[in-house]
Amino acid sequence: MKQRMTISIIISALIIITLPFAFTLFEIQWKSIFLIFSLITLAYIGIFIFGGLPELIIFGIYGGLTALALRLINIDYQIPIIVIATLIFLLNPLSSFESYLRKQMKDENTQPIQISIRGNRWPFFAYRKEMKNYYHLPQSRKLYTIQSYKYLRQFLMLALIGIGIFSFIHEVNHIANTLDNFNWTNFVTLYIIVMIFLLAYFLYLKGFTSTFRTFAISLFPLIIYIISVSTFDNVIKISMMIGFIIFTLVIITIELYRLHQRVIYDALTYYDVDMQKDVYANALFEPIVYNETYTLCSEYLIKTDKTTFDLHFHDILVYANFFHFIIVAYTINQTEVTLHVHFYYKDHRRVDKFKSFLETKFQRSIPVHTFSDFSKTDYEKNFFHKDSYIIARAQHLAYLLKELQIHSKIIISIIVYFDKLKDFEAFNNVHDSVQLNDIVIENYVSARVDCICVNNRYVIETKLREILINLIIYHGKFVRLNVYY
Repeated sequence: MKQRMTISIIISALIIITLPFAFTLFEIQWKSIFLIFSLITLAYIGIFIFGGLPELIIFGIYGGLTALALRLINIDYQIPIIVIATLIFLLNPLSSFESYLRKQMKDENTQPIQISIRGNRWPFFAYRKEMKNYYHLPQSRKLYTIQSYKYLRQFLMLALIGIGIFSFIHEVNHIANTLDNFNWTNFVTLYIIVMIFLLAYFLYLKGFTSTFRTFAISLFPLIIYIISVSTFDNVIKISMMIGFIIFTLVIITIELYRLHQRVIYDALTYYDVDMQKDVYANALFEPIVYNETYTLCSEYLIKTDKTTFDLHFHDILVYANFFHFIIVAYTINQTEVTLHVHFYYKDHRRVDKFKSFLETKFQRSIPVHTFSDFSKTDYEKNFFHKDSYIIARAQHLAYLLKELQIHSKIIISIIVYFDKLKDFEAFNNVHDSVQLNDIVIENYVSARVDCICVNNRYVIETKLREILINLIIYHGKFVRLNVYY
């Protein structure tokens, strides 16, 4: 997969670097030829990156047959050929052959590209991705709960893809038919085609709201272009263009600001008997608990009530989103709120700046306790491995399934480990479990316990407490939990 990405980046970079020289030095006919070559190459690089080698081969066949048909058939009958080619690309009649190729090739050549988040601050960006996914959950939920919405979204997405494919083939064919009439307005058409595919992507990924927002912003460059080729007086034309450019930059700035304002906190809520506090642990932090860079931990003690804290909590989340740290939990009793925060291990100054921000918000002095928790033992002790947290997580995941109108029985899957094989065997006599031979940690015995039950809060709690008690009896350790249906 890395090799595929490297090849694609090198070819794309060469084309982009060569474009200015080609349009400056080549004659008109060769400019058109080079533009056709560049467009087709970049389109198939996109297919190669996101679809893999089998899809590249199949779409290469479709593209070759389309080009041959358009060259052999009279220009008056080329529109029907383009329509037929668009339908072929959409319906993919060679899908069985594509499946055969995928079985014969290595996974790195067949799987869609996976863009991994790298760098020392990857935990925050992985967390932000989870937060955005949860923010768009109401749109995603409609796909499961409202059939008409699902079909409308799928129809519009396919319609946009079809329009994009038709427009792309038509534009390339038009350039090929008019090699001696190179026109810079071709780039405007190509911009529209790119935006059509981008709108289809946003519709697939996020739904109508993000699609409409992207569509509105995409209109500004077109408006600026229309003004530039209009018959207005030059002074009026330049003034209007400058005005629209400034307006576009302002809108983009506002949208970027609003993007950081779109924050959400998915709380695992329960009462902790030991702390004598209500706990609101961050469920979105769960997948990235064990990371090696966000190990600088701070606990801010705020003397306030829940109502006052809730008034300022959104601003706190926005501040954290702007400055790349994570609110992992907060606990509340009648007189105080304790905010648990994980920072990048070098961000000692941000700990103090956040303290100042909170003091400004709540108009009082706020003590802070800062420490390093590289192995996450403190988080495990206070939240992650507590029975109440585990039960709250299972109930929360089960509730999400109900939100998606999935009312079947659920499977609670728990990963555990034991220091001794005899402890695992004794536990296995009580709860059927599967030893995980592919997870080997020194001399520990890893296992998975699957519990099938109805999706009911009381039943989930009863089943889990029974398993957790037996883990204590047989010296087992909890690792992670998930819920399936």
